[in-house]
Formats: sequence, C-alpha cells, structure tokens
Amino acid sequence: METQVEARLCGTRPPEPAISPVGPARGRADYLPKNWQLYSAGVSMLAGGLTQVVHHPLFTLKTFVQTPHFSWKDFLGRTVRSPVGFLYRGVVSRSLGVMPERVFKMQSWIVTTNFLTDLRGGEQSLGIWMLGGLAAGVGTAVVAAPSELFMVRAQVHGHQLRDVWRTTGYFNTTQGMYRGFAPTLARDLIFNTLFFTLREAGVRRYETQHGRRCPDHKRFQIGLVAGSISCAAATPMDLIKTRIQSALQCSPKSQRGVLFFVNSIVNEGGIWRLWQGLGTRVMILPSTLSLFYLLHEKMEGALLQRLSEQGEQV
Repeated sequence: METQVEARLCGTRPPEPAISPVGPARGRADYLPKNWQLYSAGVSMLAGGLTQVVHHPLFTLKTFVQTPHFSWKDFLGRTVRSPVGFLYRGVVSRSLGVMPERVFKMQSWIVTTNFLTDLRGGEQSLGIWMLGGLAAGVGTAVVAAPSELFMVRAQVHGHQLRDVWRTTGYFNTTQGMYRGFAPTLARDLIFNTLFFTLREAGVRRYETQHGRRCPDHKRFQIGLVAGSISCAAATPMDLIKTRIQSALQCSPKSQRGVLFFVNSIVNEGGIWRLWQGLGTRVMILPSTLSLFYLLHEKMEGALLQRLSEQGEQV
C-alpha cells in the first residue's frame, strides 16, 4: 500500500490518508518542499547525534566487555576516577561519524523501498523491506568503519584523533582507516536487514489488526524487540570488528585477519564466546535505534508541518 510520504517523494497524491507512512513525515498530502530530502537528511543527522551522545557511555562499556582481558574491577576503577572523561572517550569523533551514517542509513532505506514499491505498483512486501535493509546496511558500514575505529582506539587506548591518523592514516581495508571493514559490513547487513524488516512487519501487523496508526509507544516497543533479535544475530561480527580495530599496529595481531580472530575467540571460550558483549549490545542498540527512529519521525513530522504552514502563507 502506497503511503503519504512515498506518494510525496514520488510526486503523486495518495487517494486516501495512509495509516502509517514508511517515512516519518506527516502533514498535508499536497505539500512537500522540492528539497525535502535535504531537510530529511538534516533531521537524520540531528537525531543520530543526540542518540549517540545519550548512549555513548554504554558503547564504552560494550567495547571494553569485548576486549580479550576485560575486568569489571579495572572498568569501574577508571569510571570512578574520571566518569565523564573515561566514559565519553571518543564521543566527538563517533557523534560526528554517526550523523552522516544515519543519513546514509535512512536515505538508502527510503530510496530503495520507494523505488521497489513503485515497481510493484505501490505494493510493499517482505522482500522489499529486506532489500531496503540490505541497502541501509551498506550505507551504514561505509561511514561506520572509520568512525568506529576512532572510537574504539580512543576508548581502549586513550588515543586522540591525531594518534589514530598517525598510525592508520590511509584508506586501506586491512591497515588503514577502513580496518575491520569486512566484519563491519557483515554486521550491518545482518543487523539492518533484520531490524528494518521486523520493525516494518510489526508495525504493519499492529495497524492491520487495530485499523489505525501504530502509536509511538508501540513503535518503540516493536523497535526494541526487532533490535534485540538483530543484535543477537550480528554480535559475532561486531565482536570480531572490535578485536580487529583495537589491535595496535605494533602488535602481531594487527596483521591478522578475520579468520585468525574467529579462531582466537573460539579458543578463549568455545563457540559461544563469539557472543561476548551480547548483553551490553542489547542494552544499547535496540533502545538507540528505537529512540532514533522515534525522534526522526517526530522531528520530520514537526518540520513538514511547519514548512506546510509556511507554504500556505506564501
């Protein structure tokens, strides 16, 4: 079923108000600025930056939990000595990275699902959501890999941006700024495909059963469930990514690839060791993505309404 936002983006007018738009904007069906995608990108950046700042201490915990010699005593000791300085290591570089990352994620999702929906005559399906999620995963990984490298090095080793650039200051998939790109890409493909598909399916099921738009608190709950399942599936790749990115250039492990780290992790504690850090990821990502998506919807809706009113006055 074609939604209002899809119809606006495609330059057509929907015959009836839709229950739930794929994109979050809500307002007049006959008004959409020509540069609306730029507005939408700005909303994605702002919502992404805000959610990263709120959750960054938990990301620091997640990174430390996934290191080989994690110790709660050491982590809590550092936190007590410098709670803000320690827990917010790497927040600037990661927040700046998250903002374009969220733009790539959401625009990849929206453009792909809209294009495929048009090809099917306005009908959506599970396959369209899955392909949209795959596109979102690719868009996410392209930006996430270097910004997460900065974050991990800052969190584990206390490196500044210049320190990371000095040791990895070139674009290479094994030693440079895209170090750990392969597991990052695999993680984001798995996570985004499952998250977007499960979230859309959950929202549509609610609206079909109740005959009305899914309320915000239900959307948040559906996002939590979808995010938790996605986290469980993607955690092994995230763990491998963290191990690769945290290995310093002077370490023999810095020259190793994905298979070496998989074998090393399994030798530490068996196959289930690959899910090290799952608990902290479930604490972070479902709420982060649900909050981001909710903020994105609310902010786009408010912005579109304001622009619509300005358009009427003109």
